Amino acid sequence: MKSVSKAALAAAVLLAAPAAVSIPAAAQKKDAEQAPKLKISDAFRKAAIEVENLIKAKDFQGAAAKLDALDAMATADDERFYVANFRLTTAANLKDDAGTIRALDLLIAHPRTEPADAGRFNYVRGDLTLKQKKYAEALPFLIKARDLGYVPNGGNLNLQIAQAQLDSGQLDAGVASIDAAIKAEEAAGRKAPETWYKFAVDRLYRGGKKAAATEWLGRQIAAYPSPAGWRTALYVYMEQAREKGATIDADLQLDVMRLMRASKALGGEADYQEYADLALRRGLPWEAKAVIEEGRAAGKVQASNVATNELYRSATVREKAEGSLAGEEKSAAAAANGTAAKNVADAYLGSRNFAKAAELYRIALQKGGVDAALVNSRLGIALAMQGQKAEAKTVFQGINGGARAELARFWTIWLDQAA
Repeated sequence: MKSVSKAALAAAVLLAAPAAVSIPAAAQKKDAEQAPKLKISDAFRKAAIEVENLIKAKDFQGAAAKLDALDAMATADDERFYVANFRLTTAANLKDDAGTIRALDLLIAHPRTEPADAGRFNYVRGDLTLKQKKYAEALPFLIKARDLGYVPNGGNLNLQIAQAQLDSGQLDAGVASIDAAIKAEEAAGRKAPETWYKFAVDRLYRGGKKAAATEWLGRQIAAYPSPAGWRTALYVYMEQAREKGATIDADLQLDVMRLMRASKALGGEADYQEYADLALRRGLPWEAKAVIEEGRAAGKVQASNVATNELYRSATVREKAEGSLAGEEKSAAAAANGTAAKNVADAYLGSRNFAKAAELYRIALQKGGVDAALVNSRLGIALAMQGQKAEAKTVFQGINGGARAELARFWTIWLDQAA
């Protein structure tokens, strides 16, 4: 988010010197029929031609030395307009920011300034002020340049406005400007850089707006999916859910870990161990065992890890002790409420029999007496893992409010990325 370079500044402000001071008389007569007559005295014209010739010869130091005297001779608005143009050219070439600003302020306010130049003048004025770290002062100039349709060469005006807004404490406005910059890139058929999303996330997180930060993390991983991005997004999601008063119980944690597994976002041994422990505590030895095996195969779980080995041993013993789910399935179908069907569905989900899990979750919802948000979350997961995208999205969209609604949004993002 750098401001325009000195070279770009010079290119932006190097307009042709106001050549009307030396236009031949015949041409002046012709122009006079088409435009308002310039009010320039003969004495001013003579001195101005001398400055103009110095500029043409690229003797900017010499021209600058005569400008204050020429300025003192200027009594009419047209004369002041010429002085400001001369000063702008010489100051830009001499890298004199104070002189450039002095000239720009007059030209921005002058009625003879062409609309096409006004956007450029406002932009350069704002950019120079940004470099002085006067963010609030720079904003009106940058916004005016954007309103006038100015597009800087090699820069992004919306991002410069965003930086000025954020650095002057206008968090919401700054993030809105980043959003505008991203949408402008998309409208032009381009993909906004990932750093723009990260910048918004960072500022929102530091500004205490963690719910908004989570939303932007979702947008970031939708545009730039990566295991690291998914892991960060889901941990931030759980943190902000706790801060909003949500209970992050073992069931919700388990469903978050399932999304980490699906998005390949599980990190080191600690993640695999936590996941296996959660699954085992929820009565899902199949899932606990499978997760540890995946971690070992990926080289992320060491064979010498005592705690993980104990979890694996326990999961193996309990898996062998589990009987067929077919009998429990029949009992669940005959039960007065959906609790038994939900429990059997959980077992099918843990053993990756997604079709059966979806069937039993639907029975649980029909019978009632269950946590609808939880059951719908897992119905959506079962459908998603089968590749039934449209059906899964419909289920996820029906989960309203609370931490599970936010988790459903992340699952939907993953669905959109899944092959």
